[in-house]
Amino acid sequence: MSRSESAERAAKSRPRSAIQLHMLRDIDEPLPETIRRVATAGFEGVEFAGAFLEADPHAVREALDETGVEPVAAHADLRALERDLESIADRCRRVGCDHVVIPHLGAGYFRTTDHVDALARRLDGLADRLDSHGLRLSYHTSKDPFLPLLDRFGLGVPATLPSPGFVWERAAEAVDLTVRGPDRTVGTTGLGRLASRTDELTFEVDVGWATAGGYDPADVFDLLGDRLSLIHVADVTRTRRFPPAFRSVPPGEGILDLERVLRASRETGADWLVFEDDHPSDPEAVVYRGRATLDRID
Repeated sequence: MSRSESAERAAKSRPRSAIQLHMLRDIDEPLPETIRRVATAGFEGVEFAGAFLEADPHAVREALDETGVEPVAAHADLRALERDLESIADRCRRVGCDHVVIPHLGAGYFRTTDHVDALARRLDGLADRLDSHGLRLSYHTSKDPFLPLLDRFGLGVPATLPSPGFVWERAAEAVDLTVRGPDRTVGTTGLGRLASRTDELTFEVDVGWATAGGYDPADVFDLLGDRLSLIHVADVTRTRRFPPAFRSVPPGEGILDLERVLRASRETGADWLVFEDDHPSDPEAVVYRGRATLDRID
C-alpha cells in the first residue's frame, strides 16, 4: 500500500468532530447562532441538549443547512422521552437528526442484575418505538453503570428495599473500594449487564466518567464493539476519595489519558468524537480549544 493510500484510509477511519452544545448554555444567543459559532470554529457536527427542545426547528434546520454542520444526536431525558416520544421524534426529524441519546441514568437503575434487566427491557422497548420513527437510541454513560452490582456481594435483597438512590450508590462505592477482585472487569458491571441484555440499544461512552469508574475507556470500547455509537470526550478530576466526588475539567487536565483515548478511538467503529468541557471558564474560547483538542487525534 502506498503512503497516499495509507493516509487516505486513515482519514476515512478518523472519527469526525462534534461538540455537545450543553457546554455553551451560558452564551446568551439563539441556538441557530450557536450552530454558526461552532461551524466557524471548524466542528463538523453538533449534539443537542435541553435548548433544542425549545428552539424553532425551522431556524435550526436553516442554520444546519447553511453551515453544513450535521446534527449528530439529541439528548433527551428518559422520562421526557417516554412521556412525549412522538413530539421529540417529530422535532428530530424536522432538523434531520436521526439519533436520540438518553443521558446520565442514576445509580438506582444499576443496583442489582434485576434492576439492570428491568432497565434493559425499558430501553429496548423505547428503541423499538423510536425505530418505527426512523430514529436510533443510545444511552450516554455516567459513572454509575461502572459500579459493582450489589447482588454479586450478597446485598441483592436489601437493595430491593425502597430507599433513595444515593444510599445504594454509597454502598456500591464502598464495595468497589474494598472488594476489588481479579474478576473485576467491565463485563461484570451494570454497563456490561445492560449491553448483554439489550439488542437495539447502542451506547455513547463518556471517557471521563469511565475513567472515574476505574476502567480503561479502550476496554469499554472493546466490550461494546459495533454497539459503540459515539465517544464523548470529557474529563474529570477527583475532589474526594469517599464518598467519591469528581468535578468536570477540560479534557486532558484531569484523570483521563487523553492521547491514549484519542488513539484508541481510531480502532473503533464510532463515527463521531463529541467534545465537552461541562463548566468552561470561557465558553466562547472553549469552542476553539475543543476543536484543537480533537485535532490531536492526528
